[in-house]
Amino acid sequence: MNENRRGLWGFGIILGISLIVAVVIVGNVIDYVKTYNNSVITVTGVAIKKVESNDVKWRSTITENAGPSAADLESASRRMHADLDQVLSYFKENGVTASEITVSPLRVNPVYRTSNGMYAGKFYGGMSGTLTGYSLSEDIVVESANVAGVTGVARSASQYLVGQGIVFASQNPEYFISESTLNSIRNAMLDKALANARSQAEAITEGVGASVGNLRSSSVGVTQITAVNSTNISNYGYYDTTSMEKLITYLVHATFTMK
Repeated sequence: MNENRRGLWGFGIILGISLIVAVVIVGNVIDYVKTYNNSVITVTGVAIKKVESNDVKWRSTITENAGPSAADLESASRRMHADLDQVLSYFKENGVTASEITVSPLRVNPVYRTSNGMYAGKFYGGMSGTLTGYSLSEDIVVESANVAGVTGVARSASQYLVGQGIVFASQNPEYFISESTLNSIRNAMLDKALANARSQAEAITEGVGASVGNLRSSSVGVTQITAVNSTNISNYGYYDTTSMEKLITYLVHATFTMK
């Protein structure tokens, strides 16, 4: 009987110890799960870099007007050809190469006089009017890595060509950062933005007596490419084309565990 009691006591002690160990293990697991699931901090890191545009696109248009006859149209077409030759010659003299220039096909639109005034283009439906002539136009697009050179030509071309009797309309140049440049700086800037996110998380958690643990998740926000000192941004990203000097802003949304 005593041996049976001693066996029962031994079994009870072992069972009790096992239950205590199990409670401790379960408690630790629950604490870990609670920490992992709930004690996190999410911040947004930022990296900003000033970059000079290395691609430019410049659009311009030349136009001529013609009377209503076939002879008028033929004469205007010859003048357009001469105008284009003079424009391209001016571009070449100022450092713009032929490979950087794209010229659109010649556009010819009829011009009508109606009771409401002049109307250029095709008539539809019940509209009617008197043909008074034609409007001829060609678009010229310059795309180049010579940003400063093309910008200089764009500034001087209108005054010079109009002075030669050419109806020349110039748009403002558009400035871009090449894909190769963006790709070359992207990874380094994202690393910097992530480091900034961790730094912000550490500053916040320090105030509540906690510390930052491992990175739990991260995502890249939209890219903002703005003019220097500009406040133009968008939830969908922004790409300024008006200025040669730009600021690139990368955002990283990061979630860290807290200890």
